[in-house]
Amino acid sequence: MKIGEQINVIASFGYSNKIKPLRFHWSGRLHDVKEITYTWKTKEGRSEIYHFSLTDGKTLYELSFDADSLVWRVERVEG
Repeated sequence: MKIGEQINVIASFGYSNKIKPLRFHWSGRLHDVKEITYTWKTKEGRSEIYHFSLTDGKTLYELSFDADSLVWRVERVEG
């Protein structure tokens, strides 16, 4: 299911632009990230968008992070 909704995320930002979402608040619940299954990067105009396929142990989510606006979004949900 495609969502595209802005969310709040607790993330770790490490060396070499290593971004790791740890926990996010969506749909009235706090979700702990159990595993990041895939990451990739795209461009929208001048903005770099970092994408994360991840699971909370029950559901698969796609989150995105716009490095220009610093906005996180939940893009898709499966399961």
